[in-house]
Amino acid sequence: MCICEVGIKNHIFQPTIQFLYFMAKKKNSKNKKSKEEVLKPKAETMPKPQGFPSYFTNVPLICAKLFLISMLLYVGTLKHGFTQDDAIVITENKFTKEGDIESLLKYDTFRGFFQKEGKDNLVSGGRYRPLTPIMFSLGWKMTQEPFLFHFMNVMWYGLTVVMLFLVMLRMLQAESSEPYAYFVAFCTALIFAIHPVHVEVVANVKGRDEIMTLFLSLAALYVSLRDHEKGFNIIFQILIAVLFFLALMAKEMAAVFLPIVAISYFVFHKLNIIQSLLKTLPFLAGFIVFMIIRQMVLGSASDTSAVSMEWMNNPFLKYEGGYLVPMTDSEKYGTIFSTLGKYLGLLVFPVTLTHDYYPNSIPMRTFSDSEASLPLLMYLVLIGVGIWGVLKRKHFAYGIAFFLISLLLVSNIIFPIGVNMAERFLFMPSVGFCFVVSILLYRLCEWMNDKKKITAYSQFQPAMIALSIIFLASCFKSYTRSLDWKDNFSLFEADWMKSENSAKIRNAMGGELTAQSQKPGVKGTDKEKEMLTDALDHLDVTTSIHPRYKGPYLIKGNAHLYLGNYDAAIQNYQIALQLDPNYVEAEGNLKIALDAKQQAAQQEGITNIEKEGIEASSRGDFAEAIRIFSGLIKDYPKEPKYHFFVGIAYANSGDYNAALAAFKEAENLDDGKDPANKRRVVGAIIDTYRKLGDSANAALYEAKL
Repeated sequence: MCICEVGIKNHIFQPTIQFLYFMAKKKNSKNKKSKEEVLKPKAETMPKPQGFPSYFTNVPLICAKLFLISMLLYVGTLKHGFTQDDAIVITENKFTKEGDIESLLKYDTFRGFFQKEGKDNLVSGGRYRPLTPIMFSLGWKMTQEPFLFHFMNVMWYGLTVVMLFLVMLRMLQAESSEPYAYFVAFCTALIFAIHPVHVEVVANVKGRDEIMTLFLSLAALYVSLRDHEKGFNIIFQILIAVLFFLALMAKEMAAVFLPIVAISYFVFHKLNIIQSLLKTLPFLAGFIVFMIIRQMVLGSASDTSAVSMEWMNNPFLKYEGGYLVPMTDSEKYGTIFSTLGKYLGLLVFPVTLTHDYYPNSIPMRTFSDSEASLPLLMYLVLIGVGIWGVLKRKHFAYGIAFFLISLLLVSNIIFPIGVNMAERFLFMPSVGFCFVVSILLYRLCEWMNDKKKITAYSQFQPAMIALSIIFLASCFKSYTRSLDWKDNFSLFEADWMKSENSAKIRNAMGGELTAQSQKPGVKGTDKEKEMLTDALDHLDVTTSIHPRYKGPYLIKGNAHLYLGNYDAAIQNYQIALQLDPNYVEAEGNLKIALDAKQQAAQQEGITNIEKEGIEASSRGDFAEAIRIFSGLIKDYPKEPKYHFFVGIAYANSGDYNAALAAFKEAENLDDGKDPANKRRVVGAIIDTYRKLGDSANAALYEAKL
């Protein structure tokens, strides 16, 4: 039961709420309304806009179109496999695959993958997001084929787009039912649906946490708006709290909706500050319950003050004297605002997309660099305009506020998130961007209409032309980009040149090439050597960027081992163990490399002895040849070729009986894998029988040929 329900049902908070309503009405002197007038929006009594085609205001039809566009845009992903972090939450997560829902609820999201206490807390603050792993676990029980998982991602994405349209329409209709509300709501949802920056979230199954977070947060806001219009209903209040709690269970990012909800009511429903804050109470109830559970599960791991000294988990480190040390404040925040500038660039021009923004793909900056100072200035302007506009209840300012508030949580300003940036982090903030663009398109039409209100559908022509261009360009980019997410190799191959200075993607590319080189049809061919050579090139770049990164040394060792470069393999495994003495994989592979080197040395020695025996036989020193090959037979009695060689020596020395015995032993030991070798041995037996005058046995062996 949510806090709001307990308070109202038992009349504990009722006097306080009545007092706050009284103070809110008193402060709202510019627009005095009764409580009933405040709670009843204009949209309930105002007619739909006249002079427009019926489909323009047909909400079910618009929803169907938006859903269909969203689904069709990502139909190519339905044939994709699992990629990237899918391993952490699905394919290599013990709890997910075993259907262990209890453990998914009891532990950090990474625990089922690492299966070892402590390793699941690589990133400060921990990760408690059990909702989507539970969904994946239920799906895994039905099928282990990725089709269902991708289909569900695409479906939930389509529903999120529809929910965004419904929320925007309901908020905009609070003030007016003019074409503005329908146009802006539709454009916001459409631009959001086709924006290429969302490809990572939809094409990567793990991205469902972002989708569910936004969908459930929007659903909670939608129910809140309905409750506001219909009048207070305790059932709706409970539903809001539950939906928002589930949104937080998908990802903590939902927390940004607490201020967004208040601003939504302040801007669109003209409630004052206190009234707007009261609307967040059921959301706050869901948030408090979630935070209590999260703290109970993660405990000390939820502390965000801990600083990781691994560059792949803390991008705000730098190399000094061969060691990683924290950046200065100027370097840290300069790099942060440089990154925030890149976010703006991706929203406006989503041309170069990559899944990898790890060190050192985003170089360190200070505020003396224009790449940091210019974004800082831009964000200060956005903050100033956003605050001013929200206080003036300007709709465009709501979009700015939505963007800034939802981006703040993943900006690294409040607490470290373990990576510079990621396109998936723009999923929620992009709602604000799409809203502002939609308003600008509407204002363009007004400007083209001599700044008059839009009264006819034909007056939307300028916006429709611009929207068509955006639609075609965005759909093309989104669809083609989604194809890159087919599998890990396709993704790494598409992105490594875009993030060529990233140690992580270079390491991933090297690892994938090494793994691909050992597949049937490739192993043992010239292609294997080519792929391993390319892998080593990527891994050399990795270690030059991040010399203390243990992973690439392990993979370099593997690549050299496959190539037969045992000394290089041993050296790389030893470096990996120097960086991490408890690196189990490196320790195990080092033993394999040492054994392989010893066997190779033995084989090389044997080959040299073979050469000596053959040379002795060729110069007529058959006794020496017999001695050498007899010694090899003593050491390797199951090796057929040594029996064959000693038989040749015996035959050349005239001892045909000993030769025949040796040839027959070679025949018995032959495994039949090489028919040519078999024919050679049988031919020698036939020749020896003939020299012994045994034509009958010779004829029997000739029949074998």
